[in-house]
Amino acid sequence: MQTKEAIAEQWLGRVLRTYPGQAAGFLATEHDAFRNPIGYTLKRGLAILLEELLLEMDASRVEAALDSIVQIRAVEDCAPGRALEFLFQLKPILSEHASGLDLDLLNARIDEMALLAFNLYMKYRERTFEARANEARRRVYVLERRMQPHEPADWQQRGAS
Repeated sequence: MQTKEAIAEQWLGRVLRTYPGQAAGFLATEHDAFRNPIGYTLKRGLAILLEELLLEMDASRVEAALDSIVQIRAVEDCAPGRALEFLFQLKPILSEHASGLDLDLLNARIDEMALLAFNLYMKYRERTFEARANEARRRVYVLERRMQPHEPADWQQRGAS
């Protein structure tokens, strides 16, 4: 379907424009999955989401595609609304290509995806903060150990007597 490909391309373009200038250019032009894992993941994930939106809405495929995209968006330093706006960027694109599409149904499905994406986003943000907190605790522990005067261990004291 030519319309589906046009929608997917336009959607990817809008999502990539949320990245800074040179990064957006690289994400759009580099097609190697190893050199450009973010661009590859976005392109693949958005295509799956669009396909499922227009077809059956297979919950496992939708969740897997959202999971891969949201993992990336959750570690970026931006507000939750900005991280998840990629889903809402699809609504005006679908309106442009509305011939034969049930926009009310599609918009409701996008809203369902957004709720699922928000739950995933919060899960990954929580993991990120936990990792940062653990790293901070580790650093404090190391600093405390370095600042304590070196006391001989029990076995060292026994050997000296």
